[in-house]
Amino acid sequence: MRHELWLNCLGLALVLSSCAGSRVSSSSTASSSDYNSYNEDLTATRPVYAGTPATTAGSATTRPATVSAASGAATAPTRKNETRKPAGVPEALHVNRQLELALDTIADKNRSVRYAPGFRVQVYVGNQRKEVESIKLLIYQNFPELSPYLSYSQPTYKLKVGDFMRRMDAERYYSSIKQLVSSAQLQADKIDVRRSLLIK
Repeated sequence: MRHELWLNCLGLALVLSSCAGSRVSSSSTASSSDYNSYNEDLTATRPVYAGTPATTAGSATTRPATVSAASGAATAPTRKNETRKPAGVPEALHVNRQLELALDTIADKNRSVRYAPGFRVQVYVGNQRKEVESIKLLIYQNFPELSPYLSYSQPTYKLKVGDFMRRMDAERYYSSIKQLVSSAQLQADKIDVRRSLLIK
């Protein structure tokens, strides 16, 4: 078995070496053509526009092409009175007027929204006027950025603070307020959007 494998490998090596030796190397003696000397007059196929000189009796417009000595490429002559337009922003990159109008409408609508559902911390419920005022002062001294909302429905006073859009922000303040006022509760409420943006 090992002997047959060795013979197969030897035979494969002989075949490959014979193929490599039989390769004929041919040197290409094809003449290299000089592409820089190529010249063809294509003025007959160029389109004629209103600003170009008119064709004369069967001949196309004559715009003599000059060949530069360095590169050998034909270049069109420059006109003395030709003025170039300044490169500005393409018209396609400008925002569409209808899109601007729609965005302005949405922005105006958003500015007109004053109230939204959110959260407030209720810090007092009771019928003692002096107690509600002292708690209101305590909250103001520790959290001046929170707006107090005092409501009275005879004979009960309710004091709520804050305008929180997200529950996460309300819970952060709630834990701090709970250390000062043990009866504080977190409640869902309608909040003032502008004041909620002022809370950091």
